[in-house]
Amino acid sequence: MKKVTLLSASLLASIFVLVSFSSKKKTTSFARQPAASIINCPPPALITATAFSAMNEPNILRVRKNVDMLSTAEINAIKVGIIKMKALPYTDPTSWLYQAAVHGTLLTDNLPSWNSCHRSGEEFFFFAWHRMYVYFFERILRAKSGRADLTIPYWDYQINPVMHPAFRDNSPGNPLYHFRNPTINNGGALPASIMTAFNNSLAITSYYPFQTNINGPHGSVHTTINGDMAIASTAGRDPSFWLHHSNIDRLWEEWLGMCNGRANPIDAAFLNNTYIFFDETGSPVSMQGSQVVEASTQLHYKYDLLPSLPNCPGARGSLVNRQVLLRKATAVEINGQQERTDFAREGTVQLNSFINTRNRSNFNFSSRTSPERLSLIFEGLKIERMPEGVVEVYLNLPAGVTPSAVSKHFVGLLDLFSAQHDMVHAVRGMAVTNEVELDVTKAAETLGLTVPDLRNAQVSFFVRGASLNGEEVRAQAQISIPHLTFSVAEFRN
Repeated sequence: MKKVTLLSASLLASIFVLVSFSSKKKTTSFARQPAASIINCPPPALITATAFSAMNEPNILRVRKNVDMLSTAEINAIKVGIIKMKALPYTDPTSWLYQAAVHGTLLTDNLPSWNSCHRSGEEFFFFAWHRMYVYFFERILRAKSGRADLTIPYWDYQINPVMHPAFRDNSPGNPLYHFRNPTINNGGALPASIMTAFNNSLAITSYYPFQTNINGPHGSVHTTINGDMAIASTAGRDPSFWLHHSNIDRLWEEWLGMCNGRANPIDAAFLNNTYIFFDETGSPVSMQGSQVVEASTQLHYKYDLLPSLPNCPGARGSLVNRQVLLRKATAVEINGQQERTDFAREGTVQLNSFINTRNRSNFNFSSRTSPERLSLIFEGLKIERMPEGVVEVYLNLPAGVTPSAVSKHFVGLLDLFSAQHDMVHAVRGMAVTNEVELDVTKAAETLGLTVPDLRNAQVSFFVRGASLNGEEVRAQAQISIPHLTFSVAEFRN
């Protein structure tokens, strides 16, 4: 957060242990709280659920639209649905708070399917889980609204980085309004680097690296909107969450339509992993990854401006191995707006071993059979001050050069949203990886880096805020990164 972290008034009583207040500012701190004050997320209570079947709903192909294209009547239908959901007790699976709690919650009841998102070891189901989540929420909202053709619209921030006015209208009783970054609620635009990072992610042709890398811009939308959206345990309470994740789902469809080797996973873990959600009647339904890979035929919806998915062959590359090349043992501290670090004083035993074992100094980025991808792994992040914006990451940015997401040195965005979630769970003593990954292959390839060049690699961080009336609103962060690692992953096509 810049100097102010705005939190929904309805949450203040629940999360005072996470937030310290003063008369001039509210500063969220996640790292200095005692373990007992951090929300615990044990597995939800067991429940018997009916297996999902596409026959459960009429075979009607509905269309999800750009929110900027919705009519007043369509916006009003969404409002009606939300008002009716909010009127229900939080213990009702079709209520607003229950559905938000499926993603994450600070409530301690631990009702079925609560805190299902971001479970340790299940990070590879990001796209599939959120598709299921939005799908069942959409069914509930449609039933409450009374409008049979209602779908969750998407916010295409690549076309319009300003949130729809209906979600920023602070008129009494408007259920779409929520406490957020004041710049966003006043009509400010998301940082342009978010859109650049999404485009860079779409260019990755292997499913899992694409999914991993999209978390940077995905999480940066969350942190820039801020307020409840910046915290995984409260994000689902903000109506803009659904706009955002409808668009993330649309980007998955857009990526598949680009072909050139892009394809959904076929590994058993992905296809058979099962989650439980609730339909519009409040009945539990179990769903597997294999049931959501084709949105139009399996779930009966499509996106307005995307053509039907072409029948293009996919490489479906699988990860063969991952190897650490270089690890920075000393912590990187981001205090304020920018920071730069290097690997000059770090040991190179693993780097030299890779060179000697492979008998080569170049990366196989372009290999047709076993392409490699270079990543930066940020381990054990500790967030003292969440920015109302993004943290841009650059590779070998020359000193004195103004950071720009259109430069060849731009790598992507640090996923603080996931890092914050992992961090509070790590403090609680739960088994989490507490690391985020950023694919740096494009920048390394464009810069012509060889494996030995990593010894002299420099990584720069720049905190950027949203913009209002063409002027950037400065944002600051206080983040500690205990370990920063270069690793190379080999995929087999």
